[in-house]
Parts: sequence; structure tokens; C-alpha cells
Amino acid sequence: MIGSPEILTGASALLAVADEHVFNEAAVALSPTIGWWMLTAAVLLGLVFTLHRETWRRLWLRAEDPRSMGLFRIVFGLMTVANINGLWEIFTYLFTDEGLFLTDVSRRVFANSQFEGFLDGFGDDVPYGFMDWAAVVEFLKGPKYSLLFFWDSPTAFWIHLVAFELACLALVVGFQTRYSKWIALVLFHSISLRNAVYWEGTENVYRCFLFYLCLSRCGEAYSVDNWLRCRRLRKAGLLSEPGLPGDGAGAPPSAAHPKGLEPIYRLIPGWPRVLMMLQLAALYCTTGVVKNGAVWAKGDAFYYALNLDHFYRFEPQALSAIFGTNLFRVNTIVVHWWESCFPLVVVGLLIRFHLRERIPRLEGWQLWASRLLWALFGVACLMVVDTALPVHPVRGYSTERLQLVVRSLWIGGMVLIAVMWVLLRYRPPRVTLRGKERVLDLDWFCSWFLGRRVWLTLGFIFHVHLMLLMNIGWFTPGTLAAYLPMLHGREVAGILSRIGHRLAKLGPLARLLPARVRRGEPPLPAAAFTLPQHIRDAAAVPAWAIVAAIGGAAFGVYLTVEHGVVYRRVGFALLLFLAVVAALRARQNGRRRPPLSKIDPYTGAPRQPWAYGPLGRFVVAALTIYHVVGVALWLLPDKDCLSTWREEALNPVKWWLRTTQTTQGWRMFAPNPPRSNLFMRVLVTTQDGKVLDMNTDVYHPANRPLPWIWYTRQRKI
Repeated sequence: MIGSPEILTGASALLAVADEHVFNEAAVALSPTIGWWMLTAAVLLGLVFTLHRETWRRLWLRAEDPRSMGLFRIVFGLMTVANINGLWEIFTYLFTDEGLFLTDVSRRVFANSQFEGFLDGFGDDVPYGFMDWAAVVEFLKGPKYSLLFFWDSPTAFWIHLVAFELACLALVVGFQTRYSKWIALVLFHSISLRNAVYWEGTENVYRCFLFYLCLSRCGEAYSVDNWLRCRRLRKAGLLSEPGLPGDGAGAPPSAAHPKGLEPIYRLIPGWPRVLMMLQLAALYCTTGVVKNGAVWAKGDAFYYALNLDHFYRFEPQALSAIFGTNLFRVNTIVVHWWESCFPLVVVGLLIRFHLRERIPRLEGWQLWASRLLWALFGVACLMVVDTALPVHPVRGYSTERLQLVVRSLWIGGMVLIAVMWVLLRYRPPRVTLRGKERVLDLDWFCSWFLGRRVWLTLGFIFHVHLMLLMNIGWFTPGTLAAYLPMLHGREVAGILSRIGHRLAKLGPLARLLPARVRRGEPPLPAAAFTLPQHIRDAAAVPAWAIVAAIGGAAFGVYLTVEHGVVYRRVGFALLLFLAVVAALRARQNGRRRPPLSKIDPYTGAPRQPWAYGPLGRFVVAALTIYHVVGVALWLLPDKDCLSTWREEALNPVKWWLRTTQTTQGWRMFAPNPPRSNLFMRVLVTTQDGKVLDMNTDVYHPANRPLPWIWYTRQRKI
């Protein structure tokens, strides 16, 4: 027989055209100018953060309630298992030497540089294994580590899969979490990196958030680990429980309890949860901004996505005939702007955190410096846009007219933000509704216009529609699970308590719930901030050192561009400088300054403790800044107007992002969604000339069950 694949549309021609990139010389010429303006904006933003460093220190480096991360561990662990198990019908095809790639071919296709010194053992005189220690080092450089590059027989894969499932089970139930989470991460990548031909945006969600989950102490709540810990403490008489001192939140040493009482829920570092919030904002903002095609602008994207044969769960023609030109367009426009502007919810959370913590207001020259820096930052961002406008024409506008309109709207927006800030912060209007006076202040504005109740609710509605109407796999459930870190631990505890109290009314389920949940009592508190074991030292890197580091980083860029200096050396020198300053300051603080008080004298409330000592705080701050900057650089669009410096800017962070598997791209349905079905038909011609259709795609009814429940990656491959 002779196999002849035939594409029903001109896919091969389209791919050939897509491979030929024609550079926009005008855009390339503007690239250096745009780069310097973006660097200026980054420096100004860094200086703003330096002035408001106390807010950022309390946000990034605090210890907090563990229950949001505990619930996220359970839900996301289940989603991770489901995502891998969704490949069950093509396990052998993808991940074994009896499938698409033989072992040696898989090494060469997906990790060629790592296996340059590895011999496959083919031939009588050719050994198997690494040639020397240098070859081993080359492999260890990464970034793709997979046991299946060495042992990928079907038996080896099934052993690997069982180990992965057991590790995920331990992660979900919270057993030996400090080890099981990393084992699950390593085995997850060991499977997925063996063969990436099936990858979608789904893999980016699980790669990134699983790494952040491992960085957190997610086993401190809703886990077997914490249950065993409480059991041991209870037997020793060292656990704070309801009715005892601390009421579950722990208690300091006393005459009745000389060793004190341990809390049921210990505090955990808060920075991994903040990273997850920023990652979710980056996901949505990027995928919204790159959807800049005409179909999204006209509001027709939802119609096309829902009506393609590869995506819909049931035939949508009747629904589309009614809502295709009205409700679907409204949905498309709302979702597009919601995605693009999603970082506003993080801005709202940050402002409310600043207000709730009652951080002292800047005074004197610092206040005016902050205002000036914010204004200059806005102008620098305007200059980035203004410089790029000539190579981003808009129909009906000349370049000069477009620049005038954008400048006017931008400056007007800056003035509006400043006026609204002063009005809502210091002179909030008061209105009377139903006989009750309400203050429309900054907290009210952030709660509603920038609040989670609006933005996350819209996201929940959007994703539920996707799950009900479209068959796109485990991307949507995984992204919805990432909403949980947007909630504080006490909010999660309150929600679960209310749900449990209502479930208790259903009868038999009541026996499985704690007694206080059945009675509708408030949830247990996390560890009290005033416990003596918490960290409250006053050590901090001085502002002058941070400003010097920012200036050094900017000057290092100049040296790299103009004189060819390797920027890694600049970064290492800056890190060493800050480390020395931080160590000296910590030493001086330990000798001369007492620890911070348990009660904040400015607010009169208990002071939230640090997650680490001075060294730990320095390492975490440096690591998170490095990671956030790296992800931001990675997500810059690969466009001609950034082409002269984007790759160079990525060099210092590329190895970290690739090693941690947090490289990412969010171009789902961008810049336009597909607008026609793309089928692959395989025809087999027998020796007697008879042509047989192998019915390989969804054009055949047998391959498109309705409703379409289970998702398959066969079409993707």
C-alpha cells in the first residue's frame, strides 16, 4: 500500500509563507530608541519602589496564613494529574521508544546540545553512555531533564507514570509535602520534556504554577503533615486548641504552659503567592494584548472559536444564528478588554494592602520625589508608545494625527489618575443610600472597579462558558485553579466554613465535617502575629544602596551596548555589593537596634512578622526581582521594533527561566482566531488502485462524538 497525506486546505503553502519573515527596516531602526526609553521607564519605576520600599517589604517578605496555598495544592495537584492522564490514549505513541520517536531520535530532537557527548551504542565498537565527565557536565547544564531520554520502553514509562501518580497523590493529601512536591515536579517534567509535539498553552500553565507551588510551604494547611504534627503536639500538651489559651492561634509561655502552645496553622512565607498573582496577571494581559487582529476588534472571535469543528462540544449553529451578531460580539469585546486590563486587579490589591497596613505616608521631599517620579514614568511610557507609532499605522489616521491623539489621551489620563487619587484618598465624596451614609473613598473604588469580586467573577463566568461550550482540555480548569492564590488564607477558611455548614444540612455528609463547621462557628485563626517565635528584626538594606544598585544596573546596560561588557559580570558585581551592604547592616542592627515591637505603634495593630531573617529576606528579594524581570523580558513581543536588543536583554535570565521551566508564551487565538476548519485526510491506495479514506480527522462523524466530553491531543499532533 502507498500512503498519501492530503491537506484539505492550503496549509503547506501557508506554512511556507509563515517561514519567510520580511523585516520592517523602519521598525528595526526605531528599536534602539524604544529600548532606551523602556530602560528609562524601568529605572524610574525602580526608584518609585525604592521610595515605597516599606510597602514592598511587607508585601513580599511577610509571613501569612497558609490556607489559600493549602487549598491550591489540593486543587492544582488534581488538575496536574488529570492533565497528564488526559494523554492516556497516546502514552505509548508519545513517550516510549515504540512510538513517534526512538530514544536516540528524541534526544537529538528535544535536547541535542545536552547529549553532544553521549554515545548511543549503535555498532560493535561504539559504547553506550557519556564519553567523559565533560559530557556529563554538558548534560547537567540542562535545561531538559528527563529519565525517559535514557529508559523509555513501555515498561519503563509505566513505572515512571506510577511513580508520578503516587507523588501527586502524596502532594494532594499533603504527605511529606516538602519532598513529594519536588518529586512530582521532576517527574512531571520528565514526562512532558520527552516529547513536546503535543504541547499547548496548557503546558505553560502547569509548568509555571507547579514551580511556584513547590516554592511555597503548601503543606502547612489541609494536609496529612499538619494533622500528624497537631496530633504529636496534642499528645505532648503543646497544641493551642479552641477553649485553650490562644484558641488555636498559639500562646506564649505562661505558668500553666511553660513551653507555650503551638498554633494549629503556622504562618508561611507569602512571596510565592504574590508570584502566582503576578503570573496570572501576566498570563491574561499578554494573551489579551496580542489579540490585536481585525476579528477581535470587530467582536467576531467568539463566533469563530465556537463554530470550528475541532473545538465545540455540541453543534452550535442554532445558538450562533441567534446570538452570533449580538451577544457573542459583546462577550468577545468584554473578554478582550478584561484580559488586557487584568493587571488592574493586582494594582487594586496592592493599593488596598497599603491602606489596610496603614503604612506611614511619605512626607517632605520624599512625597514630592515620588510624585515627580510617577509623572516621569508616565512620560517615559508615553515616549515608548509615541516612538513606535509610526510603524503601527491605524487606518484613517496619519502618523502626525495619530501621535497627537495618543499624546492628548495619554496626558489626559495621567491628569485624571492624579485628580482621582487626591479626590478619593483625601477628599472622598459622601452619598446617602437607603438612609445610610457611604464614603466613596479609595478603598471603595479599588473594591469595586479594581476588585476581585468583579474581575474574578468575570473570569469565572468566561471560563465556565469555555468549559461548557468548547472542548479545549485542561487549560481552563488549571487557570481557574490559579484564582485561589488571589484569596487570603482567612478568606479561604471563611468560604470553606460556610460551604461546609450548608453541606452539613444534607444529612449523611454531616458526619464527615468537623463539629465547629457543622455548628457554623467562625473558622480557626492562623498563628497569632504576637507569638515570641516570630521574626521581627529591624534589619533592612538602606535606600542609598538600592538606588546605587539601580544606577549600576542601568550603567551596566550602557557598558554592554557601547563597550561589549558581559552583563552577567555587572549583575554579579551588583549582587555582591548589595550582599555586603545587607550583611553589614544586619550585623549593625543586631548589635545596636532592638527587634521591632509586636504592636505597630503607628496603627496599634499586631505587627505582621517576617518570613525569614535578614539573610533569607535578602536572598528572596534578589531572587524574586530577578525572576519577575526575567519573565517580563521574556514576554516582550518578538517584533522588529524590539529586535536589536531583546535577545541580548534575555541572555542574563534565559538560563534561569529555561532551567525552572518558566519560559512561557500566551498567544492563544492570537492575533486572530482560526476562521476555517483545517483537516488532515489520509488516503491509502491499494495495489489494485482502490482509494481508502482512513477517516483520520473530525470531518468523519465517528471522530466527533456529540456532545464531545473527552479531550484528545491527537488533532494537535
